[in-house]
Amino acid sequence: MNSKHLNATLVVLLAIFLYHPLHAQSTLTVKSVKASIQGSSTLHAWESQITQITCLGDFQSDNTLLKNIADISVKIPIAGIKSSEGRMMDNKTYEAFKSEEHPYITYTASRAQITTDAAKNTTIKVSGNLTMAGTTKPITVEATGKSLPNGDMEISITRKLKMTEFNMKPPTAMMGTIKVGDEVTVVVSLVLTQAASAAR
Repeated sequence: MNSKHLNATLVVLLAIFLYHPLHAQSTLTVKSVKASIQGSSTLHAWESQITQITCLGDFQSDNTLLKNIADISVKIPIAGIKSSEGRMMDNKTYEAFKSEEHPYITYTASRAQITTDAAKNTTIKVSGNLTMAGTTKPITVEATGKSLPNGDMEISITRKLKMTEFNMKPPTAMMGTIKVGDEVTVVVSLVLTQAASAAR
């Protein structure tokens, strides 16, 4: 190899070496998930905690910025939904979800659209299928992402849903004098943490 080719090769190798650390991608794993369902009734507002939830996916970041989410799968056991109002409210919730026949809420999506602005604010849009009480419907979810001081990443989701759209009957109590509103709000906070780096 002559000196010209050798110099050209060294320049290319040097460029790759300098470029790679700046653009190495990392795989993220789910560190924690907090979720709740909020709603209203003719008596007062209410909230139920989702105490059990499995969230899986292929999460990729680049320089602490979320770049890709794929193969998203969320599974929530109905039995893990707990209200501060006690067992009566829980039983009404399980009845509305038809939990004996359909014990899980699921959401699946193949890919997310991710955009990041100049201030590094991340917006995430996911179109997938949500199944509740045995009915599956296409649902688009919008979320926001931000980097935390310790290097983790938090994804926040707030999505309104109507129970009747999933053939669910809003719960009632006291001979029908107390009625739960049809619309509920699902709130999710998902924290991702760095796993082993995947060099690309």
